Amino acid sequence: MSDQFSSFQPNQAVAKVFEPMKPVQEQLAHLAQILEPMGQLGQLAQVFEPLRAFQEQVAQLARAFEPMRGFQDHLRQVSQQFTPMQGLQDQLDVLAASFRDHLNQLARALEPATTFQDQLAHLVSLFEPARTLHHQFTELADGFGAPESHVEGSSAGNSTEGQAS
Repeated sequence: MSDQFSSFQPNQAVAKVFEPMKPVQEQLAHLAQILEPMGQLGQLAQVFEPLRAFQEQVAQLARAFEPMRGFQDHLRQVSQQFTPMQGLQDQLDVLAASFRDHLNQLARALEPATTFQDQLAHLVSLFEPARTLHHQFTELADGFGAPESHVEGSSAGNSTEGQAS
């Protein structure tokens, strides 16, 4: 019996319990590698502030052009009866179309960002259990705290990474 007790390796026994989780731990360790490019993506998000400022300027410009829309509608009617005004009407139409095209171009440029935002929201929901599980495993670990006299002289804090199974 004492031979069995002396051959019992607590670290190896516990390592066996956690062995099925090694692939999971390796997958989670891969997240650390992904965090660096995520930081770079965070830097890319700085592009939104100048876009917001520009959007506000264009919105202010659009409000200034609102009275021109009424003028344009009236000019359209007049130009049908007075053809020399057609040139002005055409120029105003080109101006409005150019604004519309450029604004649509900016909106299309933002489509990958909105798609990315949707994917991030989905990822957030997929990773929702991580915080709860982290908290639960930490509480479980705290519950396995060793009495003070055993902690000082034991090798409980040593890693079992290099040990053979």
